Amino acid sequence: MVYLSETQEDYLLDILEHTTKSTVARIKDIAKTRNVSLPTVVSAIKTLAEKNIINHEKYGYITLTDYGIELAKNLLERKKNILRFLTFTLGIPEDIAIIDAHKLEHDLSKQTYEQFIKLTDFLAANPLIKEQFDKFAKREAYMKLNEINVGETAKIVKIENSPIKSKLLSMGTTPGVQIKVEKVAPLGDPIEVTLLGYHLTLRKDEAEKIIVER
Repeated sequence: MVYLSETQEDYLLDILEHTTKSTVARIKDIAKTRNVSLPTVVSAIKTLAEKNIINHEKYGYITLTDYGIELAKNLLERKKNILRFLTFTLGIPEDIAIIDAHKLEHDLSKQTYEQFIKLTDFLAANPLIKEQFDKFAKREAYMKLNEINVGETAKIVKIENSPIKSKLLSMGTTPGVQIKVEKVAPLGDPIEVTLLGYHLTLRKDEAEKIIVER
């Protein structure tokens, strides 16, 4: 098997995604996906073609060779298994796990990777253990509203006793209602949110009383 750098692996997975959707991939589409210049993509494509991973004629479409398809599918499977280990086995929130999985994909040894899979499969096959891990993961998913990133939408789990609780309840806010963080001041106070069609400005101490789930 040929050696690919982390960047080359990312390009290969991007090409797989494009060719799965449209049969072929184009230089400009990959450049847009990766937010890089056309010459940068051309250079990467040339390297992958030299390794017999893709087919590409100058100014033409990009397709994967049979070897490229097999390699890309193996990389995708590895990516999914590492993400599953982080989210299911360790109970890490998916948005964080995606970032961490990307860091692990390229450099993780074969032996460690295989142990990841074995441990995850073992836990999945034992309902009682899985139940405990599910509870742990659920507990870790709960957080205060002020800990949510700008642009994120979360589901309200509960509102702790505070002056803001009465106001929110009067608006019809109940557990399960979605709330989105629109803007946070530079020092973290105040916090602008939207829920139930309302636009509200909350102080940080008020946001801390609102427990949400991603």
